[in-house]
Amino acid sequence: MTENRLKHDQLPFGKVMIVGLGMIGGSFAKALKERGLAELYAVDRREGELALGVSTGVIDYPAELTEQFIAQMDVIVLATPVRAMASVLAEIKPYLAAHTLLTDVGSTKGSVVEAAVTVFGCMPANFIPGHPIAGAEKSGVLAANPQLFEKHMAIVTPVADSDPVLVDRLHRLWRAIGADVVSMDVDHHDHVLASSSHLPHLLAYTLVDALANSDRSQDVFKFAAGGFRDFTRIASSDPVMWRDVFLANKDATLATLDQFTERLADMRDAIEQGDGASMFGVFTRAKSARDHFLRLLEQRTIAPQKDTSSVSLSVLPASVIKGKVSLPGDKSLSHIAITMAALSRGVSHLTNVCLDGGVRVTIQALRDMGVVIETLSESSLRVHGVGLRGLKAPIAPINLHQSELSLYVLLPVLAGQPFVVSVTADDPLLNHVRADVFDLMRAMGTELEFERKDCLPVKMCPTQQAAFSLSLEGASQKLIVSAFMACLFAEQEANLTEAPEDVTQMEVLLQGFGVRISRSKTAVSVASGELVSTDVEIVADMYSCAWMALLASLLPGSELVMTNLGLDARAFAYFTLLKQMGADIELPDRNAAGLYEGQVLVRFAELSAFQLSVDQTCQLRTLMPLLCVAAAYAKGESRIEGIGQLPYYHEDRVLALVEACNLVQVNAQVESGCLRIDGGVPQGGELDCAGDQYLALAMLVLGARSKTVTQIEDCQTLLEEFSELDAQARQLGLHCSVAQ
Repeated sequence: MTENRLKHDQLPFGKVMIVGLGMIGGSFAKALKERGLAELYAVDRREGELALGVSTGVIDYPAELTEQFIAQMDVIVLATPVRAMASVLAEIKPYLAAHTLLTDVGSTKGSVVEAAVTVFGCMPANFIPGHPIAGAEKSGVLAANPQLFEKHMAIVTPVADSDPVLVDRLHRLWRAIGADVVSMDVDHHDHVLASSSHLPHLLAYTLVDALANSDRSQDVFKFAAGGFRDFTRIASSDPVMWRDVFLANKDATLATLDQFTERLADMRDAIEQGDGASMFGVFTRAKSARDHFLRLLEQRTIAPQKDTSSVSLSVLPASVIKGKVSLPGDKSLSHIAITMAALSRGVSHLTNVCLDGGVRVTIQALRDMGVVIETLSESSLRVHGVGLRGLKAPIAPINLHQSELSLYVLLPVLAGQPFVVSVTADDPLLNHVRADVFDLMRAMGTELEFERKDCLPVKMCPTQQAAFSLSLEGASQKLIVSAFMACLFAEQEANLTEAPEDVTQMEVLLQGFGVRISRSKTAVSVASGELVSTDVEIVADMYSCAWMALLASLLPGSELVMTNLGLDARAFAYFTLLKQMGADIELPDRNAAGLYEGQVLVRFAELSAFQLSVDQTCQLRTLMPLLCVAAAYAKGESRIEGIGQLPYYHEDRVLALVEACNLVQVNAQVESGCLRIDGGVPQGGELDCAGDQYLALAMLVLGARSKTVTQIEDCQTLLEEFSELDAQARQLGLHCSVAQ
């Protein structure tokens, strides 16, 4: 056995022949050769290209379409123009061995299959068509790029009689040179590529030709900028190749062109009639679709390493809080208001919107479903509503990323739409059991398909919406939001039993959009109908105003005015408790809707110990970290009953604050579900909020009047969710700094 034969046998793909040594064929050959995957042969009618291929190391040997070469090949790749496919196949046919994998790289597949059937009488089992979604405007073997296919799609289009072993071999061949490989039906491939590749080339060629032959052609090209260059870049591609592509994929291209022509005519009508809303809708949906396309491209590239270094906040003692502040809008209400505006008829203006974190996820999801949402400033939006069931099916699964609030707000909305939709997310939402909200979806009558029961990702199938009644006993605030959103789509009036007795900000917000809500002592009835647009100013985030009020109460010399507050019964109970402890707080009066809206004035005052019953602890559970800190500074022993009866995540926060109090030399103990805290002056030190933004804010207050500097670790989430913290702290006089 010769040395060459030994070398050949040791190569993963043996002997590979490339027919057509242009840019694509040359790149394929060079990618295999540089990775040591095959012995490379090439056939080309241009002898100069073959000589260049050998001299530049793209291939090992020149070859011909004769028995001497064809019979010994393990793989033959056809990289010729699609119109030459039949003649090349006819030359190969007499010598093609059954074990040889025959494939191509053409951008149309129907014409290739048709040519093969014409030459062979049927589609050979060893001919597996393929198409890499990669290329460049340059041509010839000197343009060969061994990295051309890395992180690009390669489409394999087997037919019914294709040899499965060779199909698998072709998949492995493309993966070996870095491509992401998928399989696709021949006809589907041609229609997809007619839309995504062939039509853009046709438009670019036609646009450049039309402008070049216009009366103003010289000035057009003289003053054209980057947008024109980017749009027309592909008009520099090989004209011969693209002529052949359009002739070979005529039917699919014409169908796509007709569809585009109709949409272009609609745009012409909109411009002629001055219909700005229609134009803006098209542009917004197009931007959303392109953004999704760019996200897909990003997923094919190597993701940059996320900076996982810990971010800490240090708070110095002797701060004084003074001034007047307008706090950012409540995040949950921002999610709800944007969604309600999207589901209404007409245009809504939303101000003081929280546009941090997950709210942008909700906005993007609605834009993906055809809602026009204009960003007017860093906290205001204009939303063009489409009606309760007017959302459009998205082109891809809705991705909720890491936004839990988006999940609870949007899932019932998606369940009420007349289309099938898939929903996915990123860790930690992905594959996390959410039985509460999915049980609600089932109560709505929605059919659900899971990979893992009650976990994202999920496929939601529309059905006739049923009338339903739901108990909210023990429900989380997020599930209560979901339940109210679900009621919008009930065919009849929906009933929520065991509901909180007092009116919430969410209910007032829903009523502003035309939702009819009636209350009894423990039940709420919700009737929707058609929603109406409205203008909304989102009231301040409750936790933010609660922690600022506590800061001002604890720091001597402080005097703080907070505007744009809207206190519901729970927030009012918190401020009332602080006043009972001795805090100097002036609250607004109750309005007709049952809320306390306006501004709140807080001054420093010494606080005294307090006691909470089990019911009070349950009512104030979301604010419990702050109340633990209030107890740490209050004179005497505070007692909080019912800690063990809180939902686990609230209990965990309390236990984390208990540990933090003890670390700064404030005695705190939980015994038999009762928390006892002996007030005093914290000593300061290092604390860890474990990435919990609510704990981080509470720990900031705990350190604000301590004897030494307090440093809180792992505050990245807080700074992401409360982006204005640093600026507001400086404005008001809180001495805190960020360290990484």
